[in-house]
Amino acid sequence: MEQSTRIKIVLVEPTHPGNIGSVARAMKTMGLSRLVLVNPKKFPHYEASKLAAGAESVLDQAEVVTSLSAAISDCTLVLGTSVRDREVSWPTRDPRAAAESIIQHVASPTHQAAILFGRESSGLSNAELDQCQFQIRIPANPEYSSLNLASAVQLINYEIRMQAINQSTGLDDQAEPAATSMAARQRPATKAEREGFLEHLQNTLVALDFVKVNPPTVLMRKLTRLYNKADLTVEEIQILRGILASVDQKLTPS
Repeated sequence: MEQSTRIKIVLVEPTHPGNIGSVARAMKTMGLSRLVLVNPKKFPHYEASKLAAGAESVLDQAEVVTSLSAAISDCTLVLGTSVRDREVSWPTRDPRAAAESIIQHVASPTHQAAILFGRESSGLSNAELDQCQFQIRIPANPEYSSLNLASAVQLINYEIRMQAINQSTGLDDQAEPAATSMAARQRPATKAEREGFLEHLQNTLVALDFVKVNPPTVLMRKLTRLYNKADLTVEEIQILRGILASVDQKLTPS
């Protein structure tokens, strides 16, 4: 298991599907891919796919669980993010110090770390923070310390990436040969990748009012057969989803 896959980003009861997509994008730009969703209100959802903007692979591989304990049961280090003071003080680290601890911890192949992000409106509960060894506090402006969920994930993931670079461990293979990269894009799409595309297609067709029945079961069954016969590659799936994302953007009121 690669080092990057031993780091989980756990979103606890996220409300807005767009935030999930933005988090996926924030993760992929920093070389992380393991996203866990605890009781998301709406997922999968076309808004998540739209805002992922090329990071659909993170969404397609996201793990959805019904409890926080299920999300972190295999983790040996758990850190929770928080912006507010608690009645009981908690061991606290800033993002840079937390990132250093995480990278050192997952250097062992038997260790896994999780970073918990709470609800957009209220964050993590005290009981959820109790399951963490440390809390991460971003030293934001005390007069306005509320960060967008994806921004908080991006900031902490950046520090993790910088620590990985500084410790010469790396979160991805930056020296990957071009031929290997090309082969990865040309491999056949997985079932999860095809299903992600088809769900995105269905949501877009409904938004376009192309179909009058929701869900359009018969139509989607025919389209599923059509695209399965095409034996789509990863690159082709990405192209098709990019087209759908552009259509979705045009449909969204400015």
